[in-house]
Amino acid sequence: MYDVAVVGAGAAGLFTAVHCAKNGKKVILYDKNKYPGRKLRITGKGRCNICNYSDNENILKNIVHNSKFMYSSLNNYSAIDLIKFFNDNGIKTKVERGNRVFPQSNDAMEIIEMFKKLIKDLNIKFKNEIVVKDIDKNEDIFKIITGSGADYARNLVIACGGMSYKITGSNGDGYKLAQKFGHSIKPIKASLVAMNTSLDKDDRLELMGLSLRNVEVSVINQKKKKFFKEFGEMLFTHFGISGPIILSASSYMSTNEAYKLILDLKPALSEDQLDNKLLLLFEEEHLKSIGKVLENLLPKKLINIFLNSINIDYYKKACDITKSERAAIINNLKHFDLRYDSLRDIDEAIITAGGVNVKEIDPKTMESKLVKNLYIVGEVLDIDALTGGYNLQIAFSTAYQAAMNIE
Repeated sequence: MYDVAVVGAGAAGLFTAVHCAKNGKKVILYDKNKYPGRKLRITGKGRCNICNYSDNENILKNIVHNSKFMYSSLNNYSAIDLIKFFNDNGIKTKVERGNRVFPQSNDAMEIIEMFKKLIKDLNIKFKNEIVVKDIDKNEDIFKIITGSGADYARNLVIACGGMSYKITGSNGDGYKLAQKFGHSIKPIKASLVAMNTSLDKDDRLELMGLSLRNVEVSVINQKKKKFFKEFGEMLFTHFGISGPIILSASSYMSTNEAYKLILDLKPALSEDQLDNKLLLLFEEEHLKSIGKVLENLLPKKLINIFLNSINIDYYKKACDITKSERAAIINNLKHFDLRYDSLRDIDEAIITAGGVNVKEIDPKTMESKLVKNLYIVGEVLDIDALTGGYNLQIAFSTAYQAAMNIE
């Protein structure tokens, strides 16, 4: 008989198991992978962006869905607490651009090895390469059924993650387990994911690899309402678009809705300022083609597609550009249509949005309001955030909250 059974050895599951064991509990931890923390290995491009070194107010601002649910967990376990935990366990950390916290080694495997050592030192029973087939509850005892038999525990923690990166074992098992105990699941979708565009294949290949800095993306829904605007960097790919501001935009978008993504290529300049700049360029380079003149304002890779979108010949001389064509160029510089088509598949998403309805979970304990001694933590919950270490903070803080309240 175990005090606590934790299903899933990702960030949330590992953290719950470790802190329960530190509190003197007898813990069993299950995972279908050979090693714990499979998804942790690939976060931050293999460097593991542990958290964001900022106060709780800023962290809450970067949580897209159900931020209020996180008040209690963050108050009990902040970014500073998390950094101290890693430091105390031999992981030296550093803070990079955007207050992102990484191991000084730049190696996520250092985090994995730390957790493997803690599992051993704290006598946590780790059952790897094993699938939890079913869980029953009889009176106050949970029966965890696997291919190799059954285990029994007084408390159960569901920490199976979402559905992104299925190669890491995240296939939605946690939702099924939660549903078995009566919990409802908010619709699942990809979040922090790249996007397909409807540009011709040749145009996509021409733009592939082009990175744009200091641009502004706006997202407009079917009701013509602008509901997202962000300044930063983006990248053109063989399928469409990616990069920080595109990933952030995806967090606010639904899978099956039509949107317009509008790019401001010159957010620092007003339309009047751009008009004056163009007039000056036309005067200085009046015998050059409009395509060559625009090299003063745009990357070469983008110019041909930019001009084709407003039906202006690349080779037309600057001196022959009409007032209406100049106006079209200015409008396109400020409102370039990225030709959004769809979000990429959930398997390519950094995280999953949607999940277990947080109204059915006590935010002060992470215990189910429906089933006594059942706790649900991490990405399996309907909570998601922007990039920058915020999602791992959610996983670790909810895990700590649960561990501190399991009796």
